[in-house]
Amino acid sequence: MIYYRKDLQKFYLEPVFDNKEVFAFFVKLLNPYLLTTESIAFCVLSYIFKIKVNKMNKKEVIIEYGKNENLTQVEFNCDKKKEFYIGRKQDSDIELGENQISREQAMIYYENDNWYIKDGGKEKPSGSGTWLFLDKRYEINSDIIFLVGSSSIKLEYIKPQIDIEKKEEKLVNVENEEKKIIENKTEENNKKEKIETKDKNV
Repeated sequence: MIYYRKDLQKFYLEPVFDNKEVFAFFVKLLNPYLLTTESIAFCVLSYIFKIKVNKMNKKEVIIEYGKNENLTQVEFNCDKKKEFYIGRKQDSDIELGENQISREQAMIYYENDNWYIKDGGKEKPSGSGTWLFLDKRYEINSDIIFLVGSSSIKLEYIKPQIDIEKKEEKLVNVENEEKKIIENKTEENNKKEKIETKDKNV
């Protein structure tokens, strides 16, 4: 379900689960995603990942990953370094040895006191994508690609017209204020000229 909250002036994508049919619902990571202490799940081909910021130590993220229920757990701490990589290359922090996986499949990094995950590395996105499992409301603030079952849907984000109207209204108000200032100055100058002329005649 896609809807617009007028009070917040934001668009949202939210899964609606049917009791009769259960679909996997994923959003492709096109932009860096902020990590919190609430666990999120994402997938890289057949690998499942669960990741969250440690509540007891915000400088650390806890990651569980694998192909089945027996997940491997690792912790990344920003005191050691700020960037961590998931991918096929041998020096990856989490190495996934499959040919379909990119050398730099995903990147987890610490910046301005926050943890983020992004698809690919610094230079380019991965070949297969990194997909966030969506089980709650997701804010739409840029173009997104999402999966419902086996269907892939691309959604183009267009900024709400209300913001443009407000900017135009502000611009008109500024122009009106400037016009008033100019008119007041002109009126003051005219008064001064009249007083000076009167003084000369006297």
